[in-house]
Amino acid sequence: MNPECTIERRKAIQLGGAIALGTRSAFVGTYRDSGPPKTEPTGHPELLPPITGRNHIFGYGSLIQRESRTSTWPEAEKAAPAVVRGISRGWYDRMNTASWGPTYLGAVPMKGATCNGVVFSVTPEELRAFARRESGYRLTRIPSRDIAMLDGSKSPPAGTVWYFANVNRRYPSDRFPIVQSYVDVCLDGCLENEESYPEARESQFAKEFIRTTSDWQTPWFNDRIYPWRPFVYIPRANAIDTLLRDELGEKLFDEITLPRR
Repeated sequence: MNPECTIERRKAIQLGGAIALGTRSAFVGTYRDSGPPKTEPTGHPELLPPITGRNHIFGYGSLIQRESRTSTWPEAEKAAPAVVRGISRGWYDRMNTASWGPTYLGAVPMKGATCNGVVFSVTPEELRAFARRESGYRLTRIPSRDIAMLDGSKSPPAGTVWYFANVNRRYPSDRFPIVQSYVDVCLDGCLENEESYPEARESQFAKEFIRTTSDWQTPWFNDRIYPWRPFVYIPRANAIDTLLRDELGEKLFDEITLPRR
């Protein structure tokens, strides 16, 4: 990371999604297309699909990290790592705002892609409430056969697993850059899962997160509170930086700059 400029500190919003291009996965054998995913536009209560019984969310961005996830879903402390076929994650999600903001991870259906993340349970009421707020996404069912668990389970939990798929793709720009504080949350969550689940560690969960995420690019700002001593607030900062440099290359890593005032 290249420290060029002074800094104005901002607290990053800890929400996001994901998109993935599969390189390696927990699935063995030839990928079989499961057909078009069933998607439902959210943000309009009358258009929501019936939500009853047991429901789970597949989180593929900042929701991978326990602290970030429970700030959004207080009861979702427990989540299991997983790999899903047919979802692609990338840097093309942003909020509608007149001001500056980060570009987040988004996700879309894509044949042959894989995406890692976590699966956690939510009540029908929680899912409906969240879906109504998220007008920029489609609430999308994931077929059980497309989910491989990395927590020792032989199959995903009973019920319906959903994810929020992007309706539009909007890529990083000067007003909406990739920000390191959000990258840190996502990769910290990946390393957290490697420490807790042997199968996640064996699958190189954090490396696969980087490899199966598209559109890593500049502008990318290092907005850490202490960019020269990041470990004060981010204990895994060195491991995160090593992963980024090794997987994305020195050139892109050196182009991460401090935000301008």
